[in-house]
Amino acid sequence: MGLVEQVQESNRIVQHFKPGGSTAVPSNVAYRLKKIQKLGILKGKWLDCGCADGGYTVALVDAGAESAVGVDVVEERIQQAKEREKDHPAVKFFHLTNDDLPFPDASFDGVMMNEVLEHVTDEVHTLREILRVLRPGGHLVIMSPNRWFPFEGHGMHIGERVFEFPIPILPWLPSKIGQQFMFARNYWPSEMRDLVNRVGFSVWKVDFVWPIFEVWPWLPQPVIHQYRKILPVIERTPFVRRFGVSVFLVAQKR
Repeated sequence: MGLVEQVQESNRIVQHFKPGGSTAVPSNVAYRLKKIQKLGILKGKWLDCGCADGGYTVALVDAGAESAVGVDVVEERIQQAKEREKDHPAVKFFHLTNDDLPFPDASFDGVMMNEVLEHVTDEVHTLREILRVLRPGGHLVIMSPNRWFPFEGHGMHIGERVFEFPIPILPWLPSKIGQQFMFARNYWPSEMRDLVNRVGFSVWKVDFVWPIFEVWPWLPQPVIHQYRKILPVIERTPFVRRFGVSVFLVAQKR
C-alpha cells in the first residue's frame, strides 16, 4: 500500500508511519525538559517512550527523575542509546519488538512521549499500554505536532517522491487529505485532549512548545538569537502562543 498502510478502527485511522528523527539537540532538550521540570513532577521512575538515541532519557534523570528507562522500535537507535548506560547507571534501554510495553502494571511514576505519538501505528493501543504501566497518580507528558503551526516539519511525499523540508499550510488541510501526503500525524490541541481523556487519563494541562531552530536553522543566526530572547514573551501572549510547533499535554492516571 505504499508508504502508509491504513485500516479503519471506529472513527480513528490506524496508520503505520516511519519512526521520526531525534530532537535531542542541547538547546531543545534543555527547553523542553525545563517545561516538565517546572511542573514538579519529575520524581521517581520515568519511561521515555520512543527514546531514539537516549538523549532525553538521560536528561530526565539530570532534571530530577530518580531513574529512567528508554524504549524504541528501532534497534540501531537502542544500540546507540545503550552506550550511555555505562556513564549513567540510573538509565536503562530496551528494544521494542511490537506495540506492547514489556513492563508489569504500575511500573512507572511518569511517562514522556516526545514527538512520538504521531508516529505510532495505533494511538489508542499505545496510550492504553502507557496507562497500564503508570502507577496511580502517575503523569503522562506528550509533545506532538500542533496543527496550528503552519509548517509540516516532517516534510511530505507525493507518491514515491519525497520532499524533506518544512511544508507550509499542509497541517491546516483536512486530515483525510493531508495524511495522504504526510509522514506523521498532527493534532489540534482539543483533539489530543479528547484522545487522551477517552483512554482514561485526566488531562490537567494543555500548552505549546515552540521551535528552537537548532536542527533546522531556517533563519539567519542574528534573527534566531533575537527570537530566543523574546520567546518567553511569545509563549505568554494570548492567541499568538497557540502557534507553537507542538502541543504540550500533561495528564494523570486516575
